[in-house]
Amino acid sequence: MSRLGTFFTKFIKTESSSGIALVIACSVALIFANSPFSDSYDSFFSPFNAFINEGLMAVFFFLVGLEIKREFTEGEFKNPKNAALPVIAAIGGMAIPAAIFVLFNAGQSSVEAWAVAMPTDIALALGALALLGSRIDSSLKIFLLTLAIADDLFSILILGFFYSSGISAIKIATTIGAVLLALALPSGKVITTTKLIQWIHPYSAFLIIPLFALANIGVRIDFSTLGQTLSSPIASGLILGRVVGKIVGITLFAWLAIQLKIASKPLSLSFKEIAGAGALAGMGLTVSLFIAELALTSATDLAEVKVGLIFAALISAILGIFILRKFSIPND
Repeated sequence: MSRLGTFFTKFIKTESSSGIALVIACSVALIFANSPFSDSYDSFFSPFNAFINEGLMAVFFFLVGLEIKREFTEGEFKNPKNAALPVIAAIGGMAIPAAIFVLFNAGQSSVEAWAVAMPTDIALALGALALLGSRIDSSLKIFLLTLAIADDLFSILILGFFYSSGISAIKIATTIGAVLLALALPSGKVITTTKLIQWIHPYSAFLIIPLFALANIGVRIDFSTLGQTLSSPIASGLILGRVVGKIVGITLFAWLAIQLKIASKPLSLSFKEIAGAGALAGMGLTVSLFIAELALTSATDLAEVKVGLIFAALISAILGIFILRKFSIPND
């Protein structure tokens, strides 16, 4: 993993900036959902839910497919040795949080939502990373970006294998179908995969994802019962799974991959920085919310998921920035 290329630099800058747009969208949704205009919030977005969650999100999943395809043809996945460390770390960062969630929700219907604890939001993770500026080495940026894209790949596979029975034909077309279309699309000499990503990426980052968050993250928080909500199996399983599980899973699996000589670690990347990246990977909203809508039918359960994801993202961001600010030493 050497210095960042032009495409990676532009991609990371766009994702980092879109993280701000996503945070603003989430904040607006939460403010309106907890204001005297909360009924207006629900009635305003209700007619557009299908268009946003199925129509616009098809573009997002198509872009995810393009990003995965590009990684295999031009990016880190092209060289298995380079890809091994973040990919194996991503597996650990998905398995441990899911196991923690299952442990908290065993024997309850909410256990069906185990995959909600897995996905990482690239925009939020890179946005938090950008706050540290030049302190962050390029090898850490590539590690986190590749890990997040591998996370997307595994999340799509999980959607297809474990949740396809609960997905309507339209949702299959807009999720798995959109990804498969992107993977099958031939890359021409004029319109390459990279160019397609560059064209679609800003629309996804600054319009589609913020709109999805604006329409879906709004949840009414009753502060008198907030403690009870946070201690529920769903919310506590998500918070502990994401905040602790991501760090443990990513760092442990990265260490095992190196010890077993399956992967090699760049000299400029320390295990403390990997732990910091693991903390930032605890931030997940977009794909997690999408999975929650498929796995859960109870409005109470969905509200607990949203609260759990919000608190997990806040804690993960603070913890990740603290770890990386303390232990990251730039080598560029």
